[in-house]
Amino acid sequence: MPGWLKTLLRWTALFCVPGGVLWSLSPLGVHLSEWKYKTPNVFWKLFPSVPLLLMVGLVGLYFWTRGRHRLSWEIGFWVTLLGLILVFIGDTAEFWLGVDDTYLLLAPAYRTFRLGLLVLAVGSILFGASNLRSGTLPRWISLPFAVGSVGVLVAVSKDIGTVGAALWVAYGICWVWIGLGLLLEALISFRRKKRAGY
Repeated sequence: MPGWLKTLLRWTALFCVPGGVLWSLSPLGVHLSEWKYKTPNVFWKLFPSVPLLLMVGLVGLYFWTRGRHRLSWEIGFWVTLLGLILVFIGDTAEFWLGVDDTYLLLAPAYRTFRLGLLVLAVGSILFGASNLRSGTLPRWISLPFAVGSVGVLVAVSKDIGTVGAALWVAYGICWVWIGLGLLLEALISFRRKKRAGY
């Protein structure tokens, strides 16, 4: 693989930032959609961009940490990626393709979306815990993500109103934290090399 492509793939990890910001704004988006259009569906039509951005960021994170992966990290990574893919497919199928309008009783798109959220939450917990254990990412980056992942599992497992919305927002902030943490780590590393005369 050419060096420029490796560098490009590595820096796509920063897509975690816009993806996390949009995830955090989801409750506000649903509220505004219901207030303006009397339905949350307008917002949910825009939501597929969120898991898509996080997928790109997660793949970038894979290349950013290449060479430091352990089996537990790989498992957490792939389960998290699968969850994001299912969320994207479920939301797109329901709000863009209208699959559930045809198969109303089965509701395959909604079920896929809900399953995706659960898989994403479990995968994120595994991913965060494996980062803490292996040190693939610095602890100050991985610890908030691990805690936020437990929170989002609670939020998607049971409807707990405002608390659930707050946990949902916190999970998005954790993705932002990863992206900004990696950027800060890169800037510190660059500054050290510059001081050392490399």
